[in-house]
This record gives sequence, C-alpha cells and structure tokens, in this order.
Amino acid sequence: MNTIASFRLCKLSDEELVKRVDKACDKMYQTGKIPDRHIPARPDDDFDLLLGELIQRFMDKGGDASE
Repeated sequence: MNTIASFRLCKLSDEELVKRVDKACDKMYQTGKIPDRHIPARPDDDFDLLLGELIQRFMDKGGDASE
C-alpha cells in the first residue's frame, strides 16, 4: 500500500471517497490511462492515495484482507 496514504491526510467522507475512487476507476478503464501522481501529493485527489485511504478505512472497520 502507498506509504503516503498511511499519513491519513485525506479529509473526504466515506461516501465522497468511494465516489472519487469509482469515478477514477471508470475513467481509467475508459481511457486506458493510469492516473498521474502529483508532487506535492494531493491526498484528496490522487488516485493512488485515494485507493490507499479506501483500503485503510476498510481495514479499520474490520475488513478481511486475506486471500
């Protein structure tokens, strides 16, 4: 998982976070392009950080990451 996401800087609500990740995934499949990373990082906008935050919130709520 992205180390920067572990800083927990994302300020989006759970609903906002899910919508942004869903929208970014749709765009990635429609365009075939991987979203850019930014410097400095944008915790509320960068796809990798949003996805990392979503995973961390899932795990915080007792999600099972086993295969």
